[in-house]
Amino acid sequence: MTTTKLGTLCFLSVISLSLGYMADYPGPYCAIRPGGCCDNRKDICSMPISTTLCYCDAFCDRAINGDCCPDYESYCLGAPPAENITAKCLHNGVWFGQFDAPIRDNCNLCKCHPDGRTVCETNVCLIDKDLITNVNSIHQLGWSASNYTEFWGRKYQEGLDLRLGTYEPTVRVKGMSKLTNKAERLPEEFNSFDNWSGMMSDIKDQGWCGSSWAVSTASVASDRFAIHSKGKETVTLSPQHLLSCVRRQQGCKGGHLDWAWNYFRKIGVVDDDCFPYIAASNKCKVRRTDTLASAGCRLPTKVRRNHLYRVGPAYSLNNETDIMIEIMESGPVQATMRVYRDFFAYKEGIYTHSAASRSDQGGFHSVRLVGWGVERNGYETTKYWIATNSWGTWWGEDGFFRIRRGTNECEIENYVLATWPHIHLKLKTE
Repeated sequence: MTTTKLGTLCFLSVISLSLGYMADYPGPYCAIRPGGCCDNRKDICSMPISTTLCYCDAFCDRAINGDCCPDYESYCLGAPPAENITAKCLHNGVWFGQFDAPIRDNCNLCKCHPDGRTVCETNVCLIDKDLITNVNSIHQLGWSASNYTEFWGRKYQEGLDLRLGTYEPTVRVKGMSKLTNKAERLPEEFNSFDNWSGMMSDIKDQGWCGSSWAVSTASVASDRFAIHSKGKETVTLSPQHLLSCVRRQQGCKGGHLDWAWNYFRKIGVVDDDCFPYIAASNKCKVRRTDTLASAGCRLPTKVRRNHLYRVGPAYSLNNETDIMIEIMESGPVQATMRVYRDFFAYKEGIYTHSAASRSDQGGFHSVRLVGWGVERNGYETTKYWIATNSWGTWWGEDGFFRIRRGTNECEIENYVLATWPHIHLKLKTE
């Protein structure tokens, strides 16, 4: 190949490379370089670009070796940018253009501005790396945080609206008489799942539906039917029945606990197999006058039951000791709590609201209290409740969480409810 042809190819390659830089790596470069542009040749008058350097000195502006930075002409010479070059933006190591689809940064969408700036939404995300790092850096906190795929990419407001779902009580159900005279019988630790093994209802995942009011109500009632019948009526009751049929509630947008228990008392609920949970509000398929048979449900095999599962009036517990006695003697109870953003990242340990989301107002949720315990660390002891959440077994301690007891952490001791089931002990004969 002749020297002339070789020189021509090199010239074309350099021009192509330069144009490639302008299309793919628009900068800014000279605009942010300390000292700006240079009037004469200076090797230090350069900036990193891709795997090489580009220059902001007058020597770069020549035909044979055009190695100027992409913004040299516009910034150093005041020339308008070439109209045929599409600006490119860099965000988290990804290049994208003005006319490309926005890229996602957790729960926010980022677009490429014509001047090469990346412009992102500013939503507060349900979970993020800073939150997790902040929680895990507080060693005396007593619990640790983790990232959850289910929550990543979701807005915090979505978590409040669709992962909670219990309204703050306005009219509270009647409190029961105090039971503190039984306090001396309380053990240091108790867990319903150990005490009534095989009778407790499974931990559900409510999905992206604000239905904790229905899920926690059905779970507590299910446990108590099994416990009070001594295992003869072990049944998983349907939260979907409550979600779809309780009037004046908002379905997946939330509900009141007193209305849920009132429906349970007056009408009754079918089992989960008869009215399966779908994490969405749908048409009520059970009439108020239905029996299990007329509702199309399978009848129990151990007892002669055809009417729906009903309970007595709900009652509230007054203090820590009364809650413990109620759990130990009659089974799990239902508690409301205020949930803050850091709770979504809970992995393990004894939860307390952290400074990582101290200004957060949170939202109300309902859970199942199933026991309690004490953790010792040297001379210090920390009392805690054992609770089940309704976010699935992938969250927390296999679906459970522990939360500080006796200090009304997250208002969890403010409003605790229980009820007595109407059990049916007449056994079927062969």
